[in-house]
Amino acid sequence: MKVQWTLAATASAAALFAATAAQAQALFLPDGTYDYALKQGSTTVATSTVTIKRSGSVVGIHEAESVQDPTIGQVTISADESVTAESLAPLSFSGDYTASGKTTTVKLTMGPNYTGAFYANGSRLSVPVKLLPESTAMMVQDQTLVLSFLCLPGLTQSVKATTMTQAVPTAGSIHLMRVDPAPQVKPTGVPAADMGVGVASPVAFSVWFDPKTGIVDEIDVPSQSLTILLTKH
Repeated sequence: MKVQWTLAATASAAALFAATAAQAQALFLPDGTYDYALKQGSTTVATSTVTIKRSGSVVGIHEAESVQDPTIGQVTISADESVTAESLAPLSFSGDYTASGKTTTVKLTMGPNYTGAFYANGSRLSVPVKLLPESTAMMVQDQTLVLSFLCLPGLTQSVKATTMTQAVPTAGSIHLMRVDPAPQVKPTGVPAADMGVGVASPVAFSVWFDPKTGIVDEIDVPSQSLTILLTKH
C-alpha cells in the first residue's frame, strides 16, 4: 500500500507540475501562420509571413520577408528565432539577407544566464552578448523584421519586464530598451479589445495585441513612418 500511495502521489505531483508549467507559459501568439504588410503612408514597402510552431518548452519563429528598397531594389529575408515558452528568453537567431545577388548571414547563439555571441558570415564578433545593468529580460531586435516585435507583449505582461537588453544581430550590438509607462494612443482600425505597449528608447515604437491570445495586430514606428499591419491569420 505504501508503494501504491507513493506512485499515486508522484503521478499527482507530475500532473500538478504539468498544469503549472502550462500556465507559466508567457503570452505569445498561438501556433500558425500570420501575414503582415509593412507600410509607409499608403505605400506597402514590404510583406512578411511569420510562422509560429511550439515544440515542448521552445517556441520556434520563422519569418520570410520581401522588401522593396528604393536604392538597391528587392531584398529577401529569411529568419529563424527560438525562444523559451516560459519567459521568451532568446535561444538562437539566424537571418539570411539577400540583395543584388549577395547573401549576408547573421546569427546569435545564446548560452546560460543570457550570455551569447554574434556571428556575421561565419565569423564571431567581439561584442559580448549579455544582460545590461537594470535589465531583467532580453529581446532580439531588427526593425526590418516583424518577429522583432512579437515578444514584447509577453515580456511586459507575463514576465513583467520594464527594462530589457535589446540584441541586434544585424548591427552586432546590444542596447538598453525601456518600456514607455505612458498609456498608448490607439490608432484607428485597431480592434477595440486590443492592448497597447510602447517602448520609449532607444527607438520609440508601439505594439497592439489581443491580451487573450497574444496575436499582434499592429506595430507603429513613428520615426520611420512605419506601420505594420496583420492582414491574415
